[in-house]
Amino acid sequence: MSADPFQVFVHPKLGVVIYDPAAQMGLAREQMRLFKLGAMSASTFLREIVSKDLTACPEELVNEQAASLSAYRSARAARRKPYCEQCRRHYGSVDFSLCAECSSIRCTCGTCGCASSSRRRKAA
Repeated sequence: MSADPFQVFVHPKLGVVIYDPAAQMGLAREQMRLFKLGAMSASTFLREIVSKDLTACPEELVNEQAASLSAYRSARAARRKPYCEQCRRHYGSVDFSLCAECSSIRCTCGTCGCASSSRRRKAA
């Protein structure tokens, strides 16, 4: 695989998921946040229930999900700010999805790169 800072797993009910250590911020020890490639969104789960069914993702399944993995990888790398410009919540502390239009992270408040690129602050 690659030298990504996240790990790709398969879960029998959730499908292919990403475990990203950066997305675990603000969670209790008994919780974990996984990014579901099928839904292109992150959700929080109880660690003891979900982790026991996670298995390493086979290379052929990783290749099938290459476009989704690439979208997640680029959205993760493109974060110029680690927080939402609208609500100021840290992206690592909220469940989020990826915007299909701009391929950036969409916060739970609904803000994504589409809104930030069109909104410029005026100089003081």
